[in-house]
Amino acid sequence: MTDDVADPAQIEGALQLSVREQAPSAALVLAAAGEVDLLTAEQLTDAVTAALTRQPPVLVIDLTAVTFLDSSGLSVLARAHADGGRDTIVRVVVVEESLAHRAITLTGMHRLLPVYTSTVDALAADRRR
Repeated sequence: MTDDVADPAQIEGALQLSVREQAPSAALVLAAAGEVDLLTAEQLTDAVTAALTRQPPVLVIDLTAVTFLDSSGLSVLARAHADGGRDTIVRVVVVEESLAHRAITLTGMHRLLPVYTSTVDALAADRRR
């Protein structure tokens, strides 16, 4: 019989988050690394919520170092878009052909959120999109 309980040491390092400010535009970049799934989505939710409380004009969620993104992660992105409202434009950065990119395009999430392949492009994009 196998134990289905996840090892806490594996969960601890599953998702790494960092937030950095981009001075010229006052945009915030939230970079995630690792797997975004049922076990780690709350960490991403907390980071997004904290970033949105600062009401930046643009919040870029950089998923280029994310190796897995499930429906829990997609829900975080949808909630970020809704919570940003008119005050904050939420943009997503993913590597083309990555699992995260595939999840976002297969579910149609790319129609809700602008998706870019680099943080530089996401920050340089027109404020209206």
